[in-house]
Amino acid sequence: MEAKKNQQSSMKTIDKALRLLGFFTIETPEYRLSDIARAADVDKATALRILNSLSSGGLVEHDPDTKKYRLGTAVLRLARIRETCSPIVSVLQPLVDRLAESTGESAHAGLPSDNGIATIAICEPNRATRVRIEQTQILPFNATASGLVFLAFSSTGFADRWLSKSKIQSFTDETLVDAADVKKRLADIKSKGFAYSAGSFEPDVVGFAAPVFDWHLNVVATIAVACVRSRLTSQNRKQIENLVVAAAAEATATLGG
Repeated sequence: MEAKKNQQSSMKTIDKALRLLGFFTIETPEYRLSDIARAADVDKATALRILNSLSSGGLVEHDPDTKKYRLGTAVLRLARIRETCSPIVSVLQPLVDRLAESTGESAHAGLPSDNGIATIAICEPNRATRVRIEQTQILPFNATASGLVFLAFSSTGFADRWLSKSKIQSFTDETLVDAADVKKRLADIKSKGFAYSAGSFEPDVVGFAAPVFDWHLNVVATIAVACVRSRLTSQNRKQIENLVVAAAAEATATLGG
């Protein structure tokens, strides 16, 4: 019984540590102890204990001058190991580059996480008006083409679990916030093989996305194009749809799917 309690306690500590790592973003790459404790809703002693453990493993580092914590070099090492044994960025980035060139719009690829699609590859067109996508940005499941296409083709029950556990956030007047409406959209996406989303994350942005599968038929990534809404016509819409689906199919084939 005591061993089981210790195991449960250790798992809770790991969960807290992983949650703390999730607060580091492009927008906020560094935190003071008090700030990250407040963000994570834990006391400073708990936050410090977790940060010290992460520091010992090189996952975070502490700047003695600024008194701030940031991600450590071990994160880079782990990312390189992951890419070596299961290359995906090197597969997706050239396809994203080609999509941006052929469509004249911003193209991106992402990997699924618990809270949405984590952006891992971006290419923006060389034009003044374009959709800006941030590195490592998390795209919400219910408000983006990437998120919706992942939910539609995800493993059995994932979408239902996410919809039942999550408070669905609204970003614009066109965001899907009702679970029944989301499910209806997912069924339509699955029948078409790609997702289309207009004004649901940002009012002036239209998104197209398709799923990338591995050889087990699991969705491992998404490929998408984010288009300035005013530039979309019936002609270029069909072209973008075809190009996105073709890029995702090529990625799937390259990954053995």
